[in-house]
Amino acid sequence: MKTLNRIIKPMLLALTMLSCIISCVPLKSIFLGHPDKKDASRFHSITIDPQKTNFRFEKGISPPLIKINDWTSDLPEFNTLQELCEHHKVRELLIIKNDTILFNYKKDLKQKLHSSYSMSKCVVSCLIGMAIDDGYLESEDQFVKVYLPELIQNKNSAQLQIKHLLNHTSGIKNSLAMDGRMYYGNNIQKEIEKVRFECAPGKQQEYLNINTQLLGLILSKAVGKSVSEYAKERLWHPIGISDEVNWSTDKKGIEKAFCCISASALDYAKFGRLYLHGGLWNDKRILSEYWYDQSIKRDTSDGSSFNFNYSWHIGLKKYGDFMAIGLYKQHLYIYPEKGIVIVLNNDRENKVEAERVNWWNVFRQISDQL
Repeated sequence: MKTLNRIIKPMLLALTMLSCIISCVPLKSIFLGHPDKKDASRFHSITIDPQKTNFRFEKGISPPLIKINDWTSDLPEFNTLQELCEHHKVRELLIIKNDTILFNYKKDLKQKLHSSYSMSKCVVSCLIGMAIDDGYLESEDQFVKVYLPELIQNKNSAQLQIKHLLNHTSGIKNSLAMDGRMYYGNNIQKEIEKVRFECAPGKQQEYLNINTQLLGLILSKAVGKSVSEYAKERLWHPIGISDEVNWSTDKKGIEKAFCCISASALDYAKFGRLYLHGGLWNDKRILSEYWYDQSIKRDTSDGSSFNFNYSWHIGLKKYGDFMAIGLYKQHLYIYPEKGIVIVLNNDRENKVEAERVNWWNVFRQISDQL
């Protein structure tokens, strides 16, 4: 009997733990593991097609001779851009200056669309600004409870404002299980009732996917249409996308706002071009100057930090550069003073290599030589 108990008890414990895991996260997350480029085709999505006429960048006559040290070897070894890309898990690197393509590395010529991962957070930030410009939202100071009354009702949820979600100062408690359910699950709306707070909004900054997901839900309610439809009308078509843009959704058609846009490097660059020119597109104002200024300014008030604002990563004062960044070091780098936009799309890389390379410094080395 004792021998039987020694066998049965561990089995029961294992079954209990497995049951707990299954109830907390979707089975799909266990089998698929890390997010990867195949996810875009695994999930439901909404497709935005380009119009017949689209914006085109000029093509440079010959790529510039640029040498880069990525410091992954701790030695002053300078490599060409081609060598840099081949050394890392780069799918595509696109360098544009003053609307001219100077360099475009593509690992796979057949692969046009790349996952944004968290770069989409800056797209959502832009759309929130556009919704304010259009009068759908009063301001970023509006309380979230106006649009999401289903949030648990307490003093913290009552204080939560749109700007707290933009700056990731919501005070919401981190939950990896929630991230898994939002990414792999079938019903994002159900996650609202599971939101809990660690502290009052505006006290401290913690980068959470749920913050941007809540912004997506607010945006859809405010404009009365899907986030994708609004993005098509106000962003993708006005900037003249060249390829289709896909936005992954749950089974109910709600966009995974915190991630999951699939677009070409050229179209990410067009989004960057909009911010390069402060919200203007060929002399037509698409995004208000107010929202552009609010987005890329430094603001350490209300729990925010020096280098992050409205979901944008703010660079060095010397350069005045800023970036959208996503998982596996996806980057949209913008340097207004020199008219430079750089798009970097990566696959998952060796952890040590990924930690050692500082792509911000790489982009600045490139910019200094242009």
